[in-house]
Amino acid sequence: MKRLITAGVALGLVVTLGACSNMITTPSEESRSAVAEWKGKSRVELANQMGQPKEAVPMTDTGGEMLYYSYEGHHYVFETDPQGNITSAVQTR
Repeated sequence: MKRLITAGVALGLVVTLGACSNMITTPSEESRSAVAEWKGKSRVELANQMGQPKEAVPMTDTGGEMLYYSYEGHHYVFETDPQGNITSAVQTR
């Protein structure tokens, strides 16, 4: 009887974890391509499109900045080089 209860609990845990795995999302191809279009563009072009960043954090290791944006209900992080050109971009949620 003890084995049956243990097996039932284990099965319930597996089913629960399986259901939760559908909630974990990875960036879609569309969101990757949407932010990838910003690579190589300047910080000024970004500001013209999305306004001023919510937060700008200097990066002492590269001399660039991390720019945090909320735009049209989406959240983005951009990394710039010392000249203000965007080197990477991701949509965070």
